[in-house]
Amino acid sequence: MNEPQHLRRAALIWLVLTVVSLVAAWIIGPQLASWGSIPPVASNRAEDVDKLLGIFTLLSIPVFWLVVVFAGYAAFTFKSDGRPDRDGPGIRGHMPTQVTWVIVSVILVSFLFGYGLYAYNSLQSASAANTLVVHVNGEQWLWNYSFPQYGNASSTTLELPVNRPVRFDITSTDVQHSFWVPAMDVKQDAVPGVTTHISATPTQIGSYEVRCAELCGVYHSYMETPLLIVSESDFESYIATLQSGGSARIASPANALAWMVPDADSRASSIREGWVA
Repeated sequence: MNEPQHLRRAALIWLVLTVVSLVAAWIIGPQLASWGSIPPVASNRAEDVDKLLGIFTLLSIPVFWLVVVFAGYAAFTFKSDGRPDRDGPGIRGHMPTQVTWVIVSVILVSFLFGYGLYAYNSLQSASAANTLVVHVNGEQWLWNYSFPQYGNASSTTLELPVNRPVRFDITSTDVQHSFWVPAMDVKQDAVPGVTTHISATPTQIGSYEVRCAELCGVYHSYMETPLLIVSESDFESYIATLQSGGSARIASPANALAWMVPDADSRASSIREGWVA
């Protein structure tokens, strides 16, 4: 078989695998959240990030199979039956192919960079005038929340109103943590002495989780508290409870420390004093 035939065969294999993979990704991708393979989408930020990752994935599939198919085809088709005893024939580059490859690569990378930068700037853009500000303070091993627009009402569990933009101002009192809400695609470092910021708009009423994504000590894996996205009226009731001195309690069955010490404030104190195992 001559070189053009090898090239056509490899190209056909690449085309078939690329089309099958693109169709599979197009069909399966939107179902992943409902299957529990990825976190649910509960904010505008999560929707935008998932869309961006979807586009990047679809564009990377042809490149992936191009490398795998041509490398694999060459390795299996032209492999030597034994140790060569003489040099192979001289190989000359094909200038049109090389130029085309470079141009296509530059266009693809430039598009991905430009679109990614545009999406990033959109995510980081200023929020609306009615933005809810939440001060988030991480400590070993829980999150503390306060609402400066509501007299600094504070809690160790978090409720947010649906469809209202939220800006998180994040810091830490002891070691570095990472404030992570998978369902909202919110993930931002909590650094002692520094305030970082991240914004999102909750879009789906439901119960979700806040986690720490930075190894922060012996109980790092237990640093998980519930997040409720609720209606505006339920959020106002939550704030009223906090302002009246009500205590927020962690009720997440996934949190083993919450079983031992139901009250979040007592749990934090007991952990710091070292008597909770």
